[in-house]
This record gives sequence, C-alpha cells and structure tokens, in this order.
Amino acid sequence: MELFQLKYFLTVAQFEHVTKAAESLHVAQPAVSQAIRHLEEELDVSLFDRENHHIALNSNGKYLQNRLLPIMSALDSLPEDLKEASLQNHPVIHMNLRSASAIITNCIIAYRAIHPEIRFKLSQKPEDPTADYFISAVRCDTELLPSQHVLFEEDFYLAVPAGSKLASHPSVKLEKTANESYVSLESNRPLRTICDLICQSISFTPNIVYESDNPETVRDLIAAGLGVGFWPQYCWKKPDPTQVALVPIDNPSCCRKVVASIPKASTQNPAIMEFHTYLTDWINKNLISGN
Repeated sequence: MELFQLKYFLTVAQFEHVTKAAESLHVAQPAVSQAIRHLEEELDVSLFDRENHHIALNSNGKYLQNRLLPIMSALDSLPEDLKEASLQNHPVIHMNLRSASAIITNCIIAYRAIHPEIRFKLSQKPEDPTADYFISAVRCDTELLPSQHVLFEEDFYLAVPAGSKLASHPSVKLEKTANESYVSLESNRPLRTICDLICQSISFTPNIVYESDNPETVRDLIAAGLGVGFWPQYCWKKPDPTQVALVPIDNPSCCRKVVASIPKASTQNPAIMEFHTYLTDWINKNLISGN
C-alpha cells in the first residue's frame, strides 16, 4: 500500500468521479484508475460501487475515508509542524519597543545576519507583561533604575521651514516661539510625552495646530511650511536642508535618553545579554560615531 494510492483514493472519494479526480491531481486518468484497482486488491475489498460509468463510495470506502482523513491531514501538516518544533529549540527575545524603533530594527536586521538562530517577537504596547527586554525613552534629567541602561542620548531640535525667519538663528528659546504654529505627534506617542514634559518644565504651551500619529506626516507638514515642531537628533533622519532647518534649543535643555530595561530574570538569559552587548556596540559604531 503506497501513500500516493491513499491520496488518489481520497480524491476520487471526494469527487466520486475518476476523471475529475485525475484533473484535480494533475495525473492521467488511467494512472488513477490503476491505483484504485491495486488498492482494492491489496485490501481485498471493493471501495466503490460501480454502475455503467458512475462510481459511488460504498460502506468499505466510507470507512476507509473516515480513517484516512485525519491521518493524511496530519501528514500534510508534518513539514510545517517539524519546522515549528525545530524553532522551539531556538532562543526567542520578546522585545517591547516603545522608542527608536527604526534604529533598533536596523540593529536587529544586522544581528540576525550573523545569528539567524535567534528569533525576535516585537511589540509596541504601552505595557507588555510577556516582554523580557524593553526599549523606551526618558528625559535626560531622569534618574534611572538599576535595570535601565542608556543606549544613547539625543537632543531635540526645533524643526522650522527653511524659509522661516527662525531658520537663520543659531539657537532658539522655546518661549520665543509662542506665536508659532506647531506640528506634533498625538499625545499618546512616547516622543510627544517627553516633549510635553520639557515644555511644562518652563510653563510653555506650544500652539499645536496639526497632530498626527504618523511621524512621517509630521515631517512632511513641517517641510510644507505649515508649522514648526520637535525633531529628534538620531531617531528621525536628517531633513532636506532646502525644506527644513534644524535649530538648536538652548532653553530649556531638550534631550532624552533612549534606554534598555532588562528585568532581573532576563539578565540570566545568555541570548538577551549577548544581544544587549551587540546593540550597545552597534549603536556606538553606527549611530554615535557616524554623526
């Protein structure tokens, strides 16, 4: 009894028509008929009732069909099941990525090129109890917890349209921009939260006229001359200088720390700690030294 015979049988049983079964299998009809005949000979029972050119499953055929369906289904899924089983033996890093997503993603791509056995599961939820490695950002004057490690610090610039009178200033104080129209991320975005805290530290409320949950939209609106906005030094790529000028902010101090938080249990995981070391080195070489 061959596996292909059982497959042919189930297909013929499905259609109760040899020609249609052969077409579905992309096999010549005589080959299908011969396989069914040999199967019946080996089992020493008839599986179909035949009348003229019509066939129908008999009780033996229905019994065999019911027994074979779960078996063949299991065989069909076996390659994928084996692949999944092999992956279960590979380390998985569950990362909660709340800041610097483009930078961290580029690092993961580079890391996977040399460690393809390591898998990553990424989330951007405000809270993720399943994560064992966290990337977030805090104000530069924030005191860190023992579990937090600074990956890099970055300044916020005031991004202004290239034709703005502010574009030629060597620096700017936020309170001097009270009459400017601001373009901003929505209030639920981590970057916006830090910018709001910085503004609150000097009792400054920016005149926000455009909000978006998409950083690219914010950048495009500023480039279109529709307002000014905060622009992180590293996490957003440098703008076209013919469209946008980045002006340093000298009051208040506008910067943030991007930090990796490693729970105590995760420090015992070699895969997590090896990636953390790689990430730190990668940022120093590709981000800090490259700017």
